[in-house]
Amino acid sequence: MKKFIKRIFGKPVLEEFTNGEIEFTEIWMKYNNGNSVGKKGSEGGKILDDQEHINGARITIEANVEDIPFAVTLGIYGLMFHTEFFSEKEVATEYFERKKNEIDRILEMLEIPQDNQDIEWENKKEEYLEKLISI
Repeated sequence: MKKFIKRIFGKPVLEEFTNGEIEFTEIWMKYNNGNSVGKKGSEGGKILDDQEHINGARITIEANVEDIPFAVTLGIYGLMFHTEFFSEKEVATEYFERKKNEIDRILEMLEIPQDNQDIEWENKKEEYLEKLISI
């Protein structure tokens, strides 16, 4: 919780503030309180859904991206960014949901302290990132 608050506000928070009974039940939230939906996305289409992970990732689905019906753009802040294009909404939506789960797994791995990371951890991270950018 302290890391999350520090990332959001850019500075440490008093200990008594973080000792409360605050519990997040959702790790994916509407990006910018949903204000981006309906606006132009990074690929030039109309944003249909735009969500952000509380630990630093974002995924967006857009419609009418030039000559392509749908685009899904995902990113893990400071690590990677990727876009896939689709001709069918159902396929794009399924990809959107599946990739959120894969991002969850990667972000969990990144929470492991550096002194506990070994070559096996690094290989697994690379494997997960490769899987994330594949259809």
